[in-house]
Amino acid sequence: MKRLTYSIKINKPVNLVYEKLLDKEVYPAWAKAWGEGMTYEGEWKEGQHISFFDKTQSGTKVLIERIVPHETIKMKHVAMVNPQNIEVPLTDQMMRKWIGSREDYFFRKEGDVTTLEVVMVADEAFEAMMNAWSQALQLFKSACEA
Repeated sequence: MKRLTYSIKINKPVNLVYEKLLDKEVYPAWAKAWGEGMTYEGEWKEGQHISFFDKTQSGTKVLIERIVPHETIKMKHVAMVNPQNIEVPLTDQMMRKWIGSREDYFFRKEGDVTTLEVVMVADEAFEAMMNAWSQALQLFKSACEA
């Protein structure tokens, strides 16, 4: 497993940045770094599952392990889903490698500026895919500051 960290400073207060991250209407604007049509289903609550997917391909289901509002969100990838958000069998080695990956968000307040840090811990095979976080964070910053 490889730990990859991405961060960005956003010229908005931490409460706005946090709420925008959880906003289902804002999500497609920055998640398009991985492809058009991205959405999610589920609740942003500890112990709950959220699936991130697009309507034509597939996606992943996470377990929200910890949420401290305006401070941190910690998640673990637990399953793969199809475009209808139904869990699918782990049919290949890459799918199996993805399960257990971690995705954690940290929000740091610095006056009216927020630093958002995303830490991914995943198999090295996913490093190129994870590097889309740089673009995603730029898109997210634009959505927050608009």
